[in-house]
Amino acid sequence: MAVNNIFFGTYSKGADNGLFKGSFNDDSGEIRLIGNVDLENPSYLQLNNGIIYGVSENSEFDGENGGALFSVDITGMSLLDIKATHGKGPCHLCIKDNYVFVSNYSEGSLSIFEIAAAGRIEPSIQSLHHFGKSVRQDRQKASHVHFAAMTPDGKFLTLCDLGMDKVFLYPYSKENGLSTKAKIIDCPPGSGPRHIAFSSCGKYVFVLMELGNTILSYEYNGTGLSLLQEIPTLPGGFTDSSTAAAIHLSPDGAYVAASNRGHDSIAVFKIGNDGRLTFVDHVMTGKNPRDFRFSPCGKWLLTANQNDNSVGIYRMDNGRFNKTGDFPLPKPVCILFGGILS
Repeated sequence: MAVNNIFFGTYSKGADNGLFKGSFNDDSGEIRLIGNVDLENPSYLQLNNGIIYGVSENSEFDGENGGALFSVDITGMSLLDIKATHGKGPCHLCIKDNYVFVSNYSEGSLSIFEIAAAGRIEPSIQSLHHFGKSVRQDRQKASHVHFAAMTPDGKFLTLCDLGMDKVFLYPYSKENGLSTKAKIIDCPPGSGPRHIAFSSCGKYVFVLMELGNTILSYEYNGTGLSLLQEIPTLPGGFTDSSTAAAIHLSPDGAYVAASNRGHDSIAVFKIGNDGRLTFVDHVMTGKNPRDFRFSPCGKWLLTANQNDNSVGIYRMDNGRFNKTGDFPLPKPVCILFGGILS
């Protein structure tokens, strides 16, 4: 039996809200809360060298335009530092070589920070701004940078711009930092690229389309992307409103899954040797599963049901994830496992 650290980002604030730390028992599936930090809307989290870095998803922080980037010591659950992102609605971050790259959704920008000693955060040292739009008047009147992550080989920082229907590949090196001369991949009009998952071999890229409710599979050759497939995340015949939210790889690298808000499900796909996906199952969830995670052992699936104020717990039995219970939590929007406690 292993007990893992687990962290939850939420759309909440207050003395008993914000960022939560807990434990997860991978034998029983039990979640226990250990502590919290009162932060406003800590909506996306990453763990780096025993420190949680996250974004406070707001339009104003400390009298300045935009949200904030914070760091928290996971041992004592104490706030180490917090800095303005100078971009509204920060919703995602990634870390590479002591740099933190923050996606500001409402601003259509990327803010770049440097990590100092003991988890301190230097003020933003660089920013990139996108300008453009696409065909959906309700969601794409301007750029909306929603995601940033390094390619597995570290050559490019990939950015999803939901508002422009484009994926950007910005060249990167530790010595020279981030180039502003990006390679641009056009996505289907109105599809809204939101998040990306990389195959375990590093050869394939899976781009989740929030508005189109599809996954686009690409082959990555170290210099660019070649489209292989487009596959829906929703069942045929479903006509109600739904938007895709999160995409993650299973721990064994054999599957990729995506969450549907509206259909309220996790769509699971088998990854073929050629990078193409085959639909396996829809795991029905609570309302508005903004995020989800496979447990490190792969036996469990947890869903962040934002509109149900709960985390759904599912166990793998006979090739399917079956629900075992719900854990109450205020507006959960991010789940992150953080190493073994015992």
